[in-house]
Amino acid sequence: MASIEFVNVSKAFEKSIVISNLNLTIQDGSFTVLVGPSGCGKTTLLRMIAGLDPQTSGSVLINGKDVTRIAPGQRGVAMVFQNYALYPTMTVRENIEFGLKNNKVGKVQRTDLVESISATVGLQPYLDRKPSMLSGGQRQRVALARAMVKKPSVFLMDEPLSNLDAKLRAQMRLELIELHKKLGTTFVYVTHDQVEAMSMADTIVLMNQGIIQQEAAPDAMYHKPSNLFAAQFIGNPPMNVSDLGVDGVKFGFRPEKAELSAHPIDGHFTVSGYIATREMLGSETLYQIRQGEQSYMVKSMENKYSVDQEIYMNVDAHRLYFFSENGERIEESHARYRDYLGAVRGLCYV
Repeated sequence: MASIEFVNVSKAFEKSIVISNLNLTIQDGSFTVLVGPSGCGKTTLLRMIAGLDPQTSGSVLINGKDVTRIAPGQRGVAMVFQNYALYPTMTVRENIEFGLKNNKVGKVQRTDLVESISATVGLQPYLDRKPSMLSGGQRQRVALARAMVKKPSVFLMDEPLSNLDAKLRAQMRLELIELHKKLGTTFVYVTHDQVEAMSMADTIVLMNQGIIQQEAAPDAMYHKPSNLFAAQFIGNPPMNVSDLGVDGVKFGFRPEKAELSAHPIDGHFTVSGYIATREMLGSETLYQIRQGEQSYMVKSMENKYSVDQEIYMNVDAHRLYFFSENGERIEESHARYRDYLGAVRGLCYV
């Protein structure tokens, strides 16, 4: 196992600065997920850990040791790619032990390692098959097993589930969580999918334009977003956000925290409108509530309302979030927090 530190790290490609003066510590044994929109710099961080794209300035430390001048193969890390990168002419066994052969590991030891790790990831029945004879999930397991035989102190994963269908992605998420528990190794996982981030990570690092927006556990990331970007990136559908009309402040609420009724509601932020769209999601229904030019998304357990129906929506005061002009979340301890709560109440349209 190993911790990872970025100390004042910057990365530029020609004249384009992707990451500037970044500092981050990834804890030993953690399952850390780097998440953010395309081009935010998350894969660049991963490749700097691996040594594939060295930083332009600053230091990358693995277990307290500066690895800037250490070759990728000597860093004690293993990387699992999006496209698996398996050798199509080799069997599963040959793919897994390929790196061991290159490192002159003896046949008996190779066999023991392959058998042991194949059992861990459920590949024993497929060792003599070629990759073309495997499902997407099985090929993903081969890529994991090939990384595991190296016994790395750090696993690096770059969107490894993105090529799988939705059902298989959900299954593989559970398998990766279990694998992390078994190995106790540091996992660093890159994705743009917030569902993967929320369900798998013990720590999420949310990035945008090369800058860390928030670093927190999934629960804290969801319930206490540090800024407007975090509030709207994490959560599906994203948080509803509107202008308060005071001090450049915006207010918001999660779609599942609003209450709907066919009759007027006496609440804190109450809006009357009509249902513009309705999406059945199984156990939940997603409604778009239109009031004038403003619309709000509401996720409800009730499936009894219909399109074009007049509706009333209420959000309790403790469900509201406020964001300053620069996008930072305003805490309840802020001197004007109660003023902002009063201003929201003044926006009610019933």
